[in-house]
Amino acid sequence: PAIMKYAEIEWNKGVPRSTRFGDVYFSADGGIEETRYVFLHQNALPQRWQQANRFVIAETGFGTGLNFLVTLQGWLQAAPAGARLHYISIEKYPVAPDDIERVAGQWPALRPCVDELLQYYPPPVPGMHLLELAAGRVRLHLVFDDVESALEQIGCKADAWYLDGFAPARNPGMWHQRVFELIGRNTSIGGSFATYTAAGEVRRGLARAGFVVRKQPGYGSKRDMLNGFMFERHCYSVERPWFTLPVNDVEPGQAVVVGAGLAGLTAARALIERGWAVTLIDRHASVAAEASGNPAGLLMPRLARAATPDMRFYLNAFLYAIRCLERLQADAPRRFWFNCGNLLVDDEARLKQIAAANDFTDSPVRYIDVDEIPEIAGVDLGRGALLLAGAGWVDVRRLCTELQRACGDRLDYLQASVVDLQRVEGGWRLCADNGEVVASSTCVVLANGSQAKQLPGLDWLPLQAARGQLTYAEHTDISRGIRCGISAGRYITPAHEGRHIIGASYQLLDAAGMRGAFDDAASITGEAPAAMGLSAVDQRENIGGINRVIPECIAPSATLDGRAACRAVSNDRVPIIGCVPDRAGFERQYHDLCHGRPSRMYPPGEYLPGLYLSTGHGSRGLCSCFIAAEMIASMVCNEPAPVEKCMLDYVNPARFLIRRLKRGYR
Repeated sequence: PAIMKYAEIEWNKGVPRSTRFGDVYFSADGGIEETRYVFLHQNALPQRWQQANRFVIAETGFGTGLNFLVTLQGWLQAAPAGARLHYISIEKYPVAPDDIERVAGQWPALRPCVDELLQYYPPPVPGMHLLELAAGRVRLHLVFDDVESALEQIGCKADAWYLDGFAPARNPGMWHQRVFELIGRNTSIGGSFATYTAAGEVRRGLARAGFVVRKQPGYGSKRDMLNGFMFERHCYSVERPWFTLPVNDVEPGQAVVVGAGLAGLTAARALIERGWAVTLIDRHASVAAEASGNPAGLLMPRLARAATPDMRFYLNAFLYAIRCLERLQADAPRRFWFNCGNLLVDDEARLKQIAAANDFTDSPVRYIDVDEIPEIAGVDLGRGALLLAGAGWVDVRRLCTELQRACGDRLDYLQASVVDLQRVEGGWRLCADNGEVVASSTCVVLANGSQAKQLPGLDWLPLQAARGQLTYAEHTDISRGIRCGISAGRYITPAHEGRHIIGASYQLLDAAGMRGAFDDAASITGEAPAAMGLSAVDQRENIGGINRVIPECIAPSATLDGRAACRAVSNDRVPIIGCVPDRAGFERQYHDLCHGRPSRMYPPGEYLPGLYLSTGHGSRGLCSCFIAAEMIASMVCNEPAPVEKCMLDYVNPARFLIRRLKRGYR
């Protein structure tokens, strides 16, 4: 469903009971002890963890989070210090933070774990939410969705399952054959499961899915329970096999990231956190020399009037970006993240429809009536607006500098212009325009904007450069009252150090203009390229756009003061994130897609090993770059993805080749 609400819970003598299902979340016999016996002990987890470098647990039914909290505590005690736990949990009816808080009240030993979970706990927004806990040692993939839909979107193999929905008789939707098949599909050979139930349909269903199923003594007053292991995973047909990504088996080594803007720095940091050393290559002498060098950008997801894939991607990416910015800011010496909230001004009917599509509890997106606007915005807009609570604006250049600092000594910076990319045995070779080899690696991430398509073999990428100009404006008596970011075609930040940032113009450049801008940029460092000179017309339009929303807010100025730069956009305005497809292989494998053969008739797509893209982020890179970095790092390291499979497919670079092949073009 598009709309979610928190679960209704009744507490009776310390035991939470679901009013929907008429069943308890954990036993009156002792919740922690039951979790340890049923799920940890019956999956032999503490023993299996001791030698694990990475471990994946999947759970049906997050509930109050008790199983996760007990597992988190046990993992930190038993697993090696450098090991990482991925915990994937599915919940259709999210529990409210106040109810999770009561768990800590009952078991004070869990208090530190509960506090950290609640610090990052998301509102009930459908989709997958990645929460990084225990200094990165534990990654909770919290999926708010129907169990069958969620299981179809998990692309990894779990080492252990906690099957913990309410009793089959009370919640049959969690315990039917399709669910068992999907659990089997998403389990590694030798992977285990445990569940408190001993119902015959559960035992038979899991056995049909390939598990060896055993009956064990239950906990407390319960006579029996089930556990088992995956002996023989069955074959399953794959929808859209062209989006089946390669499985990597590489140890962390030396990676190369091309492009030292926000996309490149977030990718570098994600790899470094996983043990890689990274060489960051850019043609400028310092990071953030192009669009990522802007002094301000609003954190704004792209929103729609219905629950589209685009809105699902951006809303979840937006919430993840906030968590990343908060964590980075907490460790940073200077402020770059100003979480003052943002207002979107647009057609009233459209904004109300967007708010209705996001009408879940604690939603960060809500419509604000005209009477409430002055208190929130600090100025009178004369109309209602859409509030994005928790949003704000970012000094992007300082953010990039902080990302570079956070990478530490595992990041090497190399100034070079990469114009050639050669596939060689064991990886990739990157060459400069004079033919000199500047770097070699088994893992290369191209985060160099629209320049990526100028590398050999990537000319098919539908990327363009879009010029954008910011205006720096002194505050006025009216404008100094602005308390939050305001977006209305143009945007304005609150005054900081005596000035506002107003942005941004938008102009797609043709191939000639793009080349000219890039060529002129080669010798420029730190500021916008010479070909990106400031435009008086753009400045007037920037200031005029704000004054139409807030009359006489900004005084016109004959002095040009601002910054212009290019950002990369794809032809469908969706970021391009993930493994690079082998174009020749795709054209060979899928040349007859236009004839409408069933997708199950085709083999998995061929991808270029060790080559990845993070580009096309356009004007919403502050939203998408953080999750893009995690998506790429999960592919490189063969980890569970931080987003659902449909979201991986949505941004997959191969989508452009498949669209052409389906239309009969090569």
